[in-house]
Amino acid sequence: MNARRYDAMVVGGGACGLVAAAYLARGGAATLLLEARNKLGGRLETIAFGDGFSAPAVTHALSALDPRVMKELKLARQGLRFSARDMALSVLRRDGKPLTLSRDRHATRRAIAAVSEADAARWPLFRKRLFAAARAMRGFWWEDGALPDERAIQESIQDLRRKSAAAWLDAAFESDALKAPFAFDAMAGGLSPLDAGSALVPLWQAAQEMCGLQGAVAFPAGGPASLASVLERAARAAGADIRTGAAVESVLLDGDAVSGVRLASDEVIAANLVLAALPRRRVLRDLVPAGAAGFALSNALDRAAPVTAAKILLALDRDPGLPAGRIVVAERIESLAAAHAAARAGKIPDELALEIVSPSSIESGFAPAGQCALSIAVRPLPRLDAAGWNAARGDLLKRVLAALGACVPNAARHVVASEVLTPFDIEARYGARDMQADIAHMLSPWRARVATPIRGLYACGGDAEAVPCTSGRAGRIAAAIALAERAP
Repeated sequence: MNARRYDAMVVGGGACGLVAAAYLARGGAATLLLEARNKLGGRLETIAFGDGFSAPAVTHALSALDPRVMKELKLARQGLRFSARDMALSVLRRDGKPLTLSRDRHATRRAIAAVSEADAARWPLFRKRLFAAARAMRGFWWEDGALPDERAIQESIQDLRRKSAAAWLDAAFESDALKAPFAFDAMAGGLSPLDAGSALVPLWQAAQEMCGLQGAVAFPAGGPASLASVLERAARAAGADIRTGAAVESVLLDGDAVSGVRLASDEVIAANLVLAALPRRRVLRDLVPAGAAGFALSNALDRAAPVTAAKILLALDRDPGLPAGRIVVAERIESLAAAHAAARAGKIPDELALEIVSPSSIESGFAPAGQCALSIAVRPLPRLDAAGWNAARGDLLKRVLAALGACVPNAARHVVASEVLTPFDIEARYGARDMQADIAHMLSPWRARVATPIRGLYACGGDAEAVPCTSGRAGRIAAAIALAERAP
């Protein structure tokens, strides 16, 4: 039995959990963070594989780290640095040179003009309007606030919530090469680019800020795992206690309110506030007593995203000459929609879409000199059980290598090691199941996404975000709401 009683506990030591613990402690609550694994960081982890290679396990770049978290937790002072602050986006296709989109408007215009003069002319106004509408939404997506009142913005939001990403992009551009990366990004959270409301996802992404730049994607020095170390230091500096290897078996209630947690070791720790940085489904289905959250809500939470994603890590004995930055391999909106339909039907799509980051091209240490490590996200993929993915593991790797080889000839011949993290592996390793994004979720207020029917219990895992990301924002806002409701 732990002799100390805490004011608040955080369950889960990923980015959101560490941020929540820091803010609770800063707010004057005696806080304990409990992490089931023996290390912190969750999906920020870096994995070693092959002979001298390493790469990010799941999260391979940052695009949405909350600026308030950066400033208020003094993450730069805690050691957070960036090797790349504004990664360009390149699109690889079978039938042409890479199309690279960067913050250099002149270089971007020239790149787009190589595939479509008309789209090159349309791009500046498209980007300007997208970024303006996205900035207007920050008060809603970044804080526990209301939708903006401006009529033009309201009309824009109403238009996007009705539109699919496919319809939105078809109206904006003629080139498949330009439409494909936006359609790929719109599939975050399990959506098809044909789904109504999927156009909201690129708007949300454009609202984000990294390193003071709107819509930037950044790579922390040392990889995303370094963010976990920095957030741990920030939480401890704020006064939070942290325990790893401490799996929470259940949340304990006193009537309709939280009274503490019971660990798998049978240890009981008392607290009147519990912030669970875990999927809402796991919190309300597995950790609280049956029926405590209401059976209707519990059953509704059982609906997982119909499609999911995997991660492939490749070690190459030479640099394949890929463009620097973030790379998307995707052909057309139609092929992405067909892939989504196949995944929903339980099949690995014939034509895979990939997102690639080469950490070894950004900084040394991820691969031996002259060699290359690739971190490849693959989506959409079907939701299979352990047996299904064990049987399909080899086939998935072959298809990824084929998709890469179609755009980068001979790349597969130089692969000397690989690591395949299937969707089942990722869920088993990090305890997180992909959420199903939809219009209602993306436009719901923060309080609706973090509060639960149980007094003192808040869910601030990845599915509390409007769109799946690593931001820490859910932890910050959940802590603020919990502390405000705790105050006498």
